[in-house]
Amino acid sequence: MNWKSKRVVLLMLAGVCFVLFLGGMAAAWHNRHHTICPDGRPPVAQRSDMLGMVDYKCHDGRIITTSD
Repeated sequence: MNWKSKRVVLLMLAGVCFVLFLGGMAAAWHNRHHTICPDGRPPVAQRSDMLGMVDYKCHDGRIITTSD
C-alpha cells in the first residue's frame, strides 16, 4: 500500500465511511420496533434536567424517565 498516494487514502477513507454507514443502517433496522412508550407511538413531550435524565410523556399520560 502506498500511503502517500491521495487516491489510495481517499478510497480507504470512503470505504471506512461506507462500512460505518452500513453499520448504522443495520443498527437502525435492528432497533426499529424499540420505542419509549409502551403503545409504540412517539412521546408527546420531553423534558431534560441538568443531570442527564430525560422525562418523556406518552399519549396515555405515563411519564417515562431515561438517562441519555
